[in-house]
Amino acid sequence: MRCAVLSGAQRSLGERDLGARTSPGRRRSDEAENLLGDRFLEALRIGDPMGAEAIAQEALDGGMDAPSVHSRLIAPAMHRIGELWQEDRVSIAVEHLATAISQDVLGRLYPKVLRTKLRSRERVILAAAQGEQHVLGLRMVADVLEGAGFDVLYLGADVPLASLLESCRTHEPAVLGLTVTMPLNVPNLIREIGAVCALEQAPAVMVAGQAAPLLIEQGLSVPMILRSEEVVSVVEELLAHPRLGVVVPAELAGRVPPQITNTAIGTEAVQTTEHGFSQAALASADTARSASRHAFAMEHLAYHDHLTGLWNRRAYDDRFDELTSTAGAETAVLMVDVDKFKRINDTFGHEVGDTALVTVAEIMLASVRPGDFAARLGGDEFSILLPGASLSLAAEIGERLRANVEETMRNPDVSVSVGVVLARDSQRATSLAVDQALYDAKENGRNRVTVADA
Repeated sequence: MRCAVLSGAQRSLGERDLGARTSPGRRRSDEAENLLGDRFLEALRIGDPMGAEAIAQEALDGGMDAPSVHSRLIAPAMHRIGELWQEDRVSIAVEHLATAISQDVLGRLYPKVLRTKLRSRERVILAAAQGEQHVLGLRMVADVLEGAGFDVLYLGADVPLASLLESCRTHEPAVLGLTVTMPLNVPNLIREIGAVCALEQAPAVMVAGQAAPLLIEQGLSVPMILRSEEVVSVVEELLAHPRLGVVVPAELAGRVPPQITNTAIGTEAVQTTEHGFSQAALASADTARSASRHAFAMEHLAYHDHLTGLWNRRAYDDRFDELTSTAGAETAVLMVDVDKFKRINDTFGHEVGDTALVTVAEIMLASVRPGDFAARLGGDEFSILLPGASLSLAAEIGERLRANVEETMRNPDVSVSVGVVLARDSQRATSLAVDQALYDAKENGRNRVTVADA
């Protein structure tokens, strides 16, 4: 069994971390974030979808990324709406409307979390315990994981034990995430974790939801997701270090009734008009996600090289124009060519040649800065745009790339030549200059970096 164990202090969902707030700048940032959170809560409370969307966009414009909007605005606000409902200070209609608005905002945020590269081929399954109808937080976790490049199978609300086990047997996930919001459904979750961990190919398990801390307090030894933005690091840790251990202590398992509970606190509102409205909003948000995935896939095909996954010439031309259209902005350009690539293909075959190109691309991405733009222009020719880089810095990056290729790529030995230039007034002039620098590197023995005259 690969049911993982995680120890350490736990905090409840939506809890604000006050310990790190020390500097005046940080305090001002936290105050602004708290104000946004209060405004978002008020938009949910009064049923203002346009206001909620505008506040989320304001947070994005202010530098907050989409996962942070999930965990710092939407999750705390919905947590508070739930508290207000339990205190009988808002109606169930308000709670469902708030859920619908939040689902709509999540759907609109979804394109901003998508990434181009698959982080792991290991599958992650996400599901709510049987009887659980509250899955907004689970949907956030699914968006963040899918956006980070994980293969996610989202099962949604109220997943029966038999269906959960069948999904695990069929899809063999490396990680299973389960959520529980209502305390009445905690026994269901305990029973499900025990059954999953008894499978021959058991996944690592993590839990989330407002009732999850009860499980941890009672001895359940699995990771607990506190905020959606934390889930990527938790999943990576589970994939890298699956640890064996007793997940459900015998004492805890012994207190669980033998039968699955089919209802939960709050499900009396299911089938009401308000519940139907929130379900329609969920369906609409999922449709928006499907459209975003399709558009993202089409854009990826149009602007990426199918072999290496780097940007292609079309994307390179567009990015070059963007970077050089700003007056006073300096951009350096590297032209990279694999030395004697035809000989590699002729001697070892095209499959080895393709593998060499893919490896060069991977080394290239590992050698440049996060904001740099690497593209495959065709064949064995690559180019990198370095925004804000001086000629000397560009030469350093080119040399790092060259050395990394020489050190890494053995059997067969592969090297690259690199030309370096500052961008000229036009792309044609830049191409001529950097091509000449690359030609000089080839003529002077290959496996070297040549800087063009300024």
